[in-house]
Amino acid sequence: MNGAFAGELRIVPVSPLNAPGLMTSRGWDALRGAASVALSCAHPAWEAHVRESGIECVRLESASADELMHSLGEWLEGSDACPGEYRAWLCDSEHPFLPSPMHTLRALEEKIGARVDADFVFASPVAPGAAVVESVRIMHELRSPGGDPWSAEQTHASLARYLLEETHEVLEELEREDLRTPALVDECGDLLFQLVFHARIGMEEAEPWTLDSVARALNAKMYRRNPHVFGPEREDLSVEEITAQWEEIKKKEKPRRALSEGIPLALPALQRAFKIASRAEAAGRAPELHKALEDTASAGSDAARLMEIVIAAAKRDEDPESALRTLLAQIDTRLRGD
Repeated sequence: MNGAFAGELRIVPVSPLNAPGLMTSRGWDALRGAASVALSCAHPAWEAHVRESGIECVRLESASADELMHSLGEWLEGSDACPGEYRAWLCDSEHPFLPSPMHTLRALEEKIGARVDADFVFASPVAPGAAVVESVRIMHELRSPGGDPWSAEQTHASLARYLLEETHEVLEELEREDLRTPALVDECGDLLFQLVFHARIGMEEAEPWTLDSVARALNAKMYRRNPHVFGPEREDLSVEEITAQWEEIKKKEKPRRALSEGIPLALPALQRAFKIASRAEAAGRAPELHKALEDTASAGSDAARLMEIVIAAAKRDEDPESALRTLLAQIDTRLRGD
């Protein structure tokens, strides 16, 4: 590198949270109008998208920060740009291992002892939820051949215990008196990873499904069960009316023969009891549940008294499982003297 670069450099940073090739027309125009284009995006599909658009490009070596800086300097020195022309560098706005584009450029300027005339073309806006795209990509890399051997060996069954553990760790954070937001975000991320993992395994099944399949099923359900928001006309309903509407729509979608139908047997007994009592309350069958309780051989027992407490809690829509867990956490804190 001789320490002098003629012409302007336009840096076009793209977000790795967006799918490769997803860029505004301003970004594509910047590449098409350049005298020379170089790219250092981590995802290999970017090079294919650029070439398919009829744009010749040079891939910069970027195994390390020093290598990227050196290859950037070599490209700038070796590519010609006439007066009024510019070069374009397509790069990641964020990279898991490399410094930012501006940091790389400043390091290059320091090395050559000269300033590079550079400007940014921001052409890759990130939509809400785009980070989940990166999560899916990371999981795909881990699970694919040449990735992580442990991830490649997992099945839905082998991951089941982790899903349970991560769920309880999220609950533990939610039930703290002093909610710790960073810790909650971290635990929710671990839970999301389990869903992403199961969806990746789903891609390999006889009837493949993906995280998009899960999201589409969720979206369709939300549209169906919230007509007061997504229907032809918005309706101003009370919380009670919304709950009743939800239950009525759900009943048509999944007719039940029993109050307990569809409630997992593996749920903690208190939580399962609350679910049954809540359904009875919503369906106007609370008297029927009381009568069934009185007719059991356990009537008057501690278990029956617990069930009465659960039925009363369901009437107030207060989850006794969560209430008891919160109380236990408070007692534990005081016993430990924290």
